[in-house]
Amino acid sequence: MPVAVTASVLATGLAACGTVEQLSAAQKVSKAFDKVGDGKSAGFTFSIAATPEQIVSFANAGGAKSGRGLVGGARHGGGEMDEQTAKSLSGLSFSVAVSADKPLKEVEAFKKAGAGDKNTDVTLDKSLRLSCVLADHKGTTLMEYRQVEAQGYLHVDAKGLLKLVGEDPSTVDDMREGLTEDMKPVGDVLAGKWVAFDLQALADKAKESDGKKGAPSAPPTVDPEFGGQLLNSVKDVLGRTVTYEDKGKKDGAEHLWVSAPARQLVDEMYKAVKPLAAKFPKQLGTFPDEAPSDVPDRKIGLDLYLKNGTFSSATFDLAQLADKVEPGVEFPVKFAFNQAAPNVQAPADAVKLTEDQLMGAVLGLAGAGAGDDFGAEDDLPPAAPLTDAQLKELADLGVNEVIARAYNEAGLSFEDIKRITQKPSPAHA
Repeated sequence: MPVAVTASVLATGLAACGTVEQLSAAQKVSKAFDKVGDGKSAGFTFSIAATPEQIVSFANAGGAKSGRGLVGGARHGGGEMDEQTAKSLSGLSFSVAVSADKPLKEVEAFKKAGAGDKNTDVTLDKSLRLSCVLADHKGTTLMEYRQVEAQGYLHVDAKGLLKLVGEDPSTVDDMREGLTEDMKPVGDVLAGKWVAFDLQALADKAKESDGKKGAPSAPPTVDPEFGGQLLNSVKDVLGRTVTYEDKGKKDGAEHLWVSAPARQLVDEMYKAVKPLAAKFPKQLGTFPDEAPSDVPDRKIGLDLYLKNGTFSSATFDLAQLADKVEPGVEFPVKFAFNQAAPNVQAPADAVKLTEDQLMGAVLGLAGAGAGDDFGAEDDLPPAAPLTDAQLKELADLGVNEVIARAYNEAGLSFEDIKRITQKPSPAHA
């Protein structure tokens, strides 16, 4: 797993420094992360640990204007942070739980991640159970996805999500009333029902669609020699710039402070990796001409906690990344780990959707979200209804009628739909 590899790199790099205290702390971190893949289950939770007052102070002190979009999306009309929005953001969490019938490090999909092997699709691995949950500060689930036996399950609290972003939840009822019969799956989602869909069928549909439009692009692959060179370069930089400090015990956990001079770390990382730029997979894009210039010229760090030799949590203050750090202004976020992840079960009475109905529901929801009721300034104007001839032409291009109508109701014209569903020619790729 990437985190475990990174921790091992840090430990190895620090060994070269010859600092006994730092090496000891780094070894603790490395061993802790190594244990993540040893278990048959794992749970990760990212949450906003900042209080509403801290969020307001951070946003109004200029943190949201730092160019990094930390909380900018929650501001209304470009003014000061709204108190209700701050309350909604505080405690917001996103959790992922995964379990298998074997240690996670032995699951083929994880072992060969990024190798382009046909058997590395996690969604099709029947030995895995997965859940992803978005919840508010009270622990109320706003959105949840589960995967059991290669079947996907989705539940959405549409009204709760609208409340979260400061919109009128009654809009959900208006949207349901205006749905056509073929968009009934959207109504099931809006009503908060669990919906189920076959992940294998979705994968087959995607392959069928790719076959009609041309062969899909090959996934990025990394040459083992290049991977080793890159790892050594990164290891060298981290060994020279990252420091560890053992802070003792806190609430029964070992507390470590991991820090580095941000600008120096980024600059040195760029210089170390640039000589290898020509070997980067082309699918990842062009290597930048220079290192990012907006990285703060100061030391930043995070608090790392270990329990029983295993990674427990990490806390990072986003205010460290602001252009200017105001005294007393903080915006802590937390990343927690629990090896005893909950046992994910398939929900009862889920409404079964075909792959076409699922796509129609997703696109229909997107279209509803772009409607006038949301007051967005960039709403798409109504598009001319698709004719039978146009629907047939789109079907020949691999666009199902349900999906085509959903695009159309979202404001896309016939020409718009053709343009976004047809792959570009090699000359324009």
